[in-house]
Amino acid sequence: MARFKGRRMEAFFGFFGALFLLIILPITVFFTPGYTPLVHTVSTLGDGQAKSLFSIGFVVAGSLLIPFYIYLEREMTHIKEVIRRFATGIAIVTNVCIALVGIIPDETYITAFIIFHSIVAGVSFLGSSIYIVLYSYLMYQGPQSKLYKGPTFKKYLAYYGFSIGGVLILFFITWLSIVEWILTILMIIWVLITALQCISYKFFNIPGIYYKRAQYPEALKRFEDAIQVLDNLKMGEEPIMDTLKENIEFIKRELTKQPQK
Repeated sequence: MARFKGRRMEAFFGFFGALFLLIILPITVFFTPGYTPLVHTVSTLGDGQAKSLFSIGFVVAGSLLIPFYIYLEREMTHIKEVIRRFATGIAIVTNVCIALVGIIPDETYITAFIIFHSIVAGVSFLGSSIYIVLYSYLMYQGPQSKLYKGPTFKKYLAYYGFSIGGVLILFFITWLSIVEWILTILMIIWVLITALQCISYKFFNIPGIYYKRAQYPEALKRFEDAIQVLDNLKMGEEPIMDTLKENIEFIKRELTKQPQK
């Protein structure tokens, strides 16, 4: 069952990485005297009294989100392959930069640090907005692909992702700190919702097989039927048999925890 937990863990990485940042940011604001999002940028927190909290938040979030987007790229197959890989590449580079945003400034080389921070912060905002829009496009296109068997994302999540691109344009027009904050919060919430929707589907180590908890009885019957077919075909020693048995064991245990109404 370790394989199931490993697959699901990557989705939890995305959820807890985004949640951690969503919690740590207001705490950092609270412990930074005189700070207000109406006037100050997000990066200003990295130079305040609570800069250690700011650093921890971005380093942890950026690091946890990298495996999440690798997971997402692996699951969202057979839609627009080029766009999917491009979005994932941007996501990985962007989240490396998000982690680097958390580096505490060195007063000895402050000019060089300001240049470095400006670059990684700029890539973080621009890159996050771009890959969110691209992934939202894939989510929108998913149901239209007959070959796509991954998680079915709600359409509102795709529209929400598209709106983030609009807020980015608004930020470039106004350069207002409050718009930067709105953009930051919107992006974090998008990741939270996406991760939750991934978690709501259970991956059974068989490509294209996804079931919600309410569908576990159906999944159990299908896997038991599959074992029967393989037995009839004298294929009981095939590796797929072990996978099917693990699935059956997993489903039965989950159904025992929460009986179906």
